[in-house]
Amino acid sequence: MAHAQLSPSSAARWMVCPGSVALTKDMPDTSSKFADEGTSAHELAALCLDLNRDAVSFIGDTMSLGHVVDEDMARPVQKYVDYVRDIAQGGTFMVEQRLPISGITGETDAFGTSDSVIFVGDELGIVDLKFGMGEPVQADHNQQLQIYALAALREFSFVQDFKTVRMVIHQPRLGAVSEWVQTVEELEDFALTVAEAAAATTLPNAPLVPSTKGCRWCKAKATCPALAAEVTETFEAVDPNDVPTDDLARAMSKVDLIEGWCKAVRAEVERRLLDGRDVAGWKLVQGRKGSRAWTDKVAAEALLKQMRVPHDQMYDYSVISPTTADKLAKAGTIGPRQWPKVTELITQTDGKPSVAPISDKRPALVLDEFSPVSSTDLNQGATP
Repeated sequence: MAHAQLSPSSAARWMVCPGSVALTKDMPDTSSKFADEGTSAHELAALCLDLNRDAVSFIGDTMSLGHVVDEDMARPVQKYVDYVRDIAQGGTFMVEQRLPISGITGETDAFGTSDSVIFVGDELGIVDLKFGMGEPVQADHNQQLQIYALAALREFSFVQDFKTVRMVIHQPRLGAVSEWVQTVEELEDFALTVAEAAAATTLPNAPLVPSTKGCRWCKAKATCPALAAEVTETFEAVDPNDVPTDDLARAMSKVDLIEGWCKAVRAEVERRLLDGRDVAGWKLVQGRKGSRAWTDKVAAEALLKQMRVPHDQMYDYSVISPTTADKLAKAGTIGPRQWPKVTELITQTDGKPSVAPISDKRPALVLDEFSPVSSTDLNQGATP
């Protein structure tokens, strides 16, 4: 069947913005090389867990979307695999488990797929692998995980009288693992919230409610009238150079939303122009050329040698980076007794002060500990 309109993965959108379901209904799903890479990483992880093999044993193999497994994929996937194996000890786990969600969202014949479902004692576990290199995602009150957990709870309640549900987001390439535990009673209370939100999406005039999290992956972001109105209102109401602090704070809370909308508009204009459609005042032009490269490096090397180009001018030499040295240490090329000597020669600058919401888990900076910073530095260091 077609992908569920009220899917767990898009719950952060439709549970906040019920009108987005109708707005995006006929829009095609798109992918990217990053999304395809993530799909291949999930496929590799499932193979490892199903076949009880380590990721390194698949290096050189080709996944279904054409990605060839290399060390850069195998290493982080193995971290996730080890985590699942560790917390599933003494219990049972299922991989890429298809779960019915019709009884939760009300959408006929709808299903979702959880990366890992784990039973250990009276605790049900849901583990979600996120392979991207974006920002850390928290498991706390994560609607996607909660819907998967509800579906698993109702599908497998006959197995065990579960008391608690552990929800985990594992992001191995960021070194981030977020865990959150709810009681079964708390999760069932959330089911009522899901049902209400799902019902709201069926209303004839379901409202469009822009939000930073909800709009981030929305297919209609570039053409959503409510988001455009939100952006316009913010621009008209705020002059950053002369505005009360409270108004500036409210505007700051919408910066990510506005930046995302701007990127979506640019992408949509490009898409329409590439489709051969006119966009008044805009056209496609040839971008900057890429870097020059040898068509045949071996032939180029032989030719330069024939020309007697001096060796030190013919080759570029540079000592490896600390990151590369770290990889060599993990591979055993640099021994454990040698590595401490290497680390003595490694330094790392502190991050610049960066604006973040109060909800951010990092502690606030004590300004007395830092030298004065220019507004340019602050802008360059700002994080979404």
